[in-house]
Amino acid sequence: MNVLPIIEGLTDSNAPSDWALWLMRCPLGIIHREQMTIRRILQQRGFAAGVAYLDALLAYSNATRLPDGTFPATVVMPVHMAAGAMREAARAAEGQA
Repeated sequence: MNVLPIIEGLTDSNAPSDWALWLMRCPLGIIHREQMTIRRILQQRGFAAGVAYLDALLAYSNATRLPDGTFPATVVMPVHMAAGAMREAARAAEGQA
């Protein structure tokens, strides 16, 4: 697959825990710029929890902030919930449930 070097971090491993870690560490700018490539890779690997986390991150980073500059809980909490679900799905896929 012909992808940018930073995206290779997602494609270099077959372990869902590595995919989850990559997603949680990837800069939001890369997430935005490469969202279609990231989504395609996650979908091809059947990592639906990763796609859900990607969607939550995109909603969060595109949300209108409150007057004090913070993000509404309605976009913050789904990111945390999706991250937890993604980590759990990765553990389960690797037989560590």
